[in-house]
Amino acid sequence: MKNLYKVFMAAFLMVAMISCNDDEFLVETSPDKLTSENFWRNAEDARSGLTAAYSELESRSNFWDGWQEGRPVVEYFRSDYALPGPDASNYAHWMSIFNFNYTNGHIFLDVIWGTNYKGLNFANQVITKVGEMTSEQISDEEKKQILGEATFLRAYYHFKLLSLYEQIIVRNEIISPETLDKPLSSRPEAWEAILADFKAASEMLPETVADTDLGRVTKGAAMAYLGKAYLHKAGDATSAEGTDYKNAADALKAVVDSQVYSLEPDFLSLFNGENENNQESIFELQFKSGDATSWNATRLHAFVGDWSIGGWGGIEANPQLVDVMKKEGQIANNGLYDNRLYGSLYFKDPFYNDTNTNEMQGGTWDALMTDTYGDTHDNHAYFRKWLPNYVWNNSYVGVNVVLMRYADVLLMYAEALNETDNTPLAISLINELRSVHGNMPPIVVTSKADVKEQIIHERTMELTLESTRFFDLRRWGMLDAAMAAAGRSGFDASKHSYFPVPLSEIQANTAID
Repeated sequence: MKNLYKVFMAAFLMVAMISCNDDEFLVETSPDKLTSENFWRNAEDARSGLTAAYSELESRSNFWDGWQEGRPVVEYFRSDYALPGPDASNYAHWMSIFNFNYTNGHIFLDVIWGTNYKGLNFANQVITKVGEMTSEQISDEEKKQILGEATFLRAYYHFKLLSLYEQIIVRNEIISPETLDKPLSSRPEAWEAILADFKAASEMLPETVADTDLGRVTKGAAMAYLGKAYLHKAGDATSAEGTDYKNAADALKAVVDSQVYSLEPDFLSLFNGENENNQESIFELQFKSGDATSWNATRLHAFVGDWSIGGWGGIEANPQLVDVMKKEGQIANNGLYDNRLYGSLYFKDPFYNDTNTNEMQGGTWDALMTDTYGDTHDNHAYFRKWLPNYVWNNSYVGVNVVLMRYADVLLMYAEALNETDNTPLAISLINELRSVHGNMPPIVVTSKADVKEQIIHERTMELTLESTRFFDLRRWGMLDAAMAAAGRSGFDASKHSYFPVPLSEIQANTAID
């Protein structure tokens, strides 16, 4: 994938010329000018178009400061376990997301909507135009893989949109004057399109890619997201009860049975940039070190990092999260709490005040907090995920962000198994994860209801700050209770479970009533 990025800027400029501006369809152009008809000449053009389709993942190309203001604020701030950091009060548009008093005119709703639809347009161009290429223009094998990747990306962008917004427009065609204005799709229609594309992609993609192509999607990614889509569809209030859990279990089982992936023993290394594209990574957002002109570098670490360690102080953890993650006690095999706690959070604890190890970004909690705030900040906690380990700066860095990893697959598979009355196998998967990542003993619960509660706990231990919490609570029907417990009085699940369609789309699209 990093090799693909090298041609991004050229590809972006070429493909952008044939993308979304409907006026261009009405203007006569020079025969030498690249258009949607003459751009797609060979395999190199196909690869460039695919790179453009990848470029909009997670809306990173259209936000300030290397992506940190988009997905993090919209997704992290809506978790019951997150609080605004000391710098957040300076940004009214951040706080309106946290306080749930945003409107459909909020800039983030507009940018995230538009960027995902730009990605959809690029993916649709690849699917259509590469699909029309002959074997003289591109080999059958490469054509199949590129079409598989573009089909996956189309499913991903639709899934992202449907996860965020109450209604979306399904776009399975290249934008034209005839299709520019299009009505909103129902959620069942959107689910049907998403599932069909993930299935189709899984049949075209290879199980692995070369080391030079890390970041490109594989069959495992398509099957993992197919399982995730089924699981989320099962919790969608608009979905009729059916076989979604069984279908989810079947898709996720295929990922496990492939034996391509395994758990990474060093939990912390999954997030600090020191072990990228490892054996646990299924789909990973590739970043590289750069500067303000480097479109695929990031400052996410600066947003997450507290002032005490040199960060911007954009977000901190609700102290309740520490209590939840400590609830089993110090029963890990090394005498500590579940070891995933220390890979996820910084908090006042002997572990972070040990001068022999200096685990707190090379220092100790008490010293850093006292120097910054004048006290030891006992009732505060900060996130450790996505922070480079002990080498701190606020400039652009290349710490990758894992979008799908094997641990999530195991937990989703366990949940689907438990919901389909295969609880013993679900327990074995939970225990595997606890042992490798948490250094924890096996669970003792055996009933279906108790295992469901354990899965909820394990997802907190495993996936905190990985953009899963809000969406998990929603599909479990737990949003109102969780937000009330966190003191988020502005939340109402009937109003805030999904974002509204952005005002800009309503104003521009005459097909929306």
